[in-house]
Parts: sequence; C-alpha cells; structure tokens
Amino acid sequence: MGAEPKRISIEAARNLVLEHVSRLEDEEIALADALGRVLARDAVAPGDLPPFDSSGMDGYAVIATDTEDAPVALKIVGEARAGMLALDPVEHGTAIRVSTGAVVPEGADAVVRQELTEVEDGAVIVNEEVSAGNDVRYAGEDIRAGETILQAGTLLGSAEIGALAAVNIARPVVVRKPRIALVSTGDELVSPGRELEPGQIRDANAPALTAASHAAGAEIVTSVRVGDEREATVATLREAMRGADIVATVGGVSVGPHDHVRPALEQLGARQIFCRVSLKPGGQVCLYVAPDGTLAFALPGNPASALTAFRVLVTPAIYGMVGRDLTLHTARGVAATDLIGTIGRTSVIRCTAEMHDDGWHVTPNGDQRSHILTSMLGVPVLALVPEDCEVLRAGEPVDIEFVG
Repeated sequence: MGAEPKRISIEAARNLVLEHVSRLEDEEIALADALGRVLARDAVAPGDLPPFDSSGMDGYAVIATDTEDAPVALKIVGEARAGMLALDPVEHGTAIRVSTGAVVPEGADAVVRQELTEVEDGAVIVNEEVSAGNDVRYAGEDIRAGETILQAGTLLGSAEIGALAAVNIARPVVVRKPRIALVSTGDELVSPGRELEPGQIRDANAPALTAASHAAGAEIVTSVRVGDEREATVATLREAMRGADIVATVGGVSVGPHDHVRPALEQLGARQIFCRVSLKPGGQVCLYVAPDGTLAFALPGNPASALTAFRVLVTPAIYGMVGRDLTLHTARGVAATDLIGTIGRTSVIRCTAEMHDDGWHVTPNGDQRSHILTSMLGVPVLALVPEDCEVLRAGEPVDIEFVG
C-alpha cells in the first residue's frame, strides 16, 4: 500500500464523502411507518384544515348582535355535537348548543362559552356580550388547500405525522432508508452474553454502531464478524457489499501484519478516496468507493474512535443519501471549562451540555482517551476544538454538533 497518506481536515473529508453520495430513490409508505423518515417531495394539503368552521369551546352558537344587551335570553332550538350537524339554523333570538369541534350551525357567527351562560326554561341566558368570530375556528385558518405544509427533506416526527394525517396524506412519499452492512474484525472479539476466554473482549462496537445507524435514519442489512485472516476478510467484504449502500468495517484498518481491511478492499477493486483524517479520536479512518458505487468506511477499532468517526463522517453520508441537512444539527456553544486540543488534529470532545442565556455551555465528559467508552455515555454534544488550538479556554465559543 506504500507510504501512509497525509491527513486531511474534517471539512475536506466531509466534502469528499458528499461528493460520492447519491440521493436514494423514493418510496411510498404507510403513515404508521413514517416516524424518522425523510420526505422525498413537498407535502401539499389537498384540503383545508380545519375543513369547516367549528366551535372552539363547549357553549352556544349565536348571532353576535343578539348579545349586545347582555344579559339576554335566547331560545335553545337544537344541538350540534362533534360529528353531528344541527338540524336547524340559528336565527335572531335563538341559540344552538355546541360541543368543542362541532360544525358551527348555519346562521351563527359566534360561540358563547358555557361558563358565561345559564339555562332557564328552555332558554340560555347569555351574561356577556360576544363579538362576531368569538370562539369560532374558521375553515383553513391553520392550513389552506394547496398549501405546502412540509418541504422535501423534512424529518418526520410525531407533529409532522399528525399534520399529514390531518390533511389526509395517508401514504407519504419518503426517501428509501440507506442500507448499511457492518463488519467487525478481530480474532479477540466475542458477542455480548458469552464468557470471555483469556485475551478476548466483547464486541461493543457492533451494537453501538447499529444503534448509531438507526438513530441517523439507516437500516442494518447485515452485521457480521470476521477474524484476522486475509482471504476471509475479502470474502466477508464481498458478501457485505451486496445490497448495501454503505459498508462500515471496524478495526483492522492500520498497516500491521494482521490488519487486512484496506488490502481486502483494494483487492475487491475499491478506490481509496482518503485515509487518515485530522480528527481525534477516530483519525485512522478511510473511505473507499467500490466499483458499483458502494461506500466503504474503514473505522478504527477503539470504541470512542469508532463511534466518533461514524458520527463525524458516516452520518453525513447517511444524511446526504436521504436529503437531510447536516447543518440543522450544529450550533455554536461556549466552553464551560478549558477544552484540551491537539495541534494538527481537530479534537472531538465528548461533552455534557447545559443551556444558558448565551447558548449551550459544554463540559468534557470524563476521560477522553480513544478506548474509554464511558466518555460517550449521556453525551448530547460533541465539541470540536480546531486543529490549530492547544487549549480552548473556558468562556470561549466552540463549534458543537448534537449527537443522535
């Protein structure tokens, strides 16, 4: 493989990732399956919301001018419930009892809240004057027919799904989820739940990266483990690339006699885009592109390194494939304590965060060494200390990226 390539900046690496990403195809899905998916097209309301003038409160539908001399008595001539129309219109001197959400009866232009009334001998006593439009929800006051309610690229959460349902978009068109194949390497790895033999460690990376993939909006099509053997690595990667948009390997990415990932990818015809990024932890990360366009990320094996490299470089690839905007997950924070950097590397500090008047104040979450998995626990943000900064002092601004 020759001499090790020069490190490139995080920004350059991300740009190269996005240059080799293609947006995936659209698919139509049931609304019940839409949580966490990304809209492929603008969602345009086919009708008004509300679809009719409705009552905003329990009370009585009236003609507003009839209440000018309140208190006044108005004859009750019917009832309108949610889902049931009144049989008669409202005329001067009359009122119709209405429930919240009921269609405002014909002739009425206001609703008097129940607590402002009394009922006597088939009449309602209105104790306060109301104006036209009082407690009436007008058709289309929330959403008009033909209005774009959600733009392409929107991540669908509970509120967005509710809005789609309300305007009768039962099968939204979304971008297909990226398919990821995970390949863990190492003779020393065993699955959680098994007892360890001398020299063995449990594979924490595969479950962590599976969760990170799901959180970013991808699906795992396979998760396999291969020992430190060249031909087995080639065979495993060849199989992993079938049906995957992204292959993420963990471990075996260095140049030692038992590190076979990079030679195996090259044997399969994959082209190296970069290898080694000015990133700490996780700098020993490579991107290859297979002949069929599949992206192959070779991640380092230390837990914090693997997860950091995934979030900094693989997550943008996932977002790019579905049209999500990565900048929505970045912000400017404030260092609550000194943040220690490394000259020549962008130091990604796993941090806790508290919101203050001037923004998020971030604090390192314990030991930041690359093998310390507990530094990732309960961490909502990553703070990026620039590669030309040895110490970013408390109170200074810092770029942050939100996790998950």
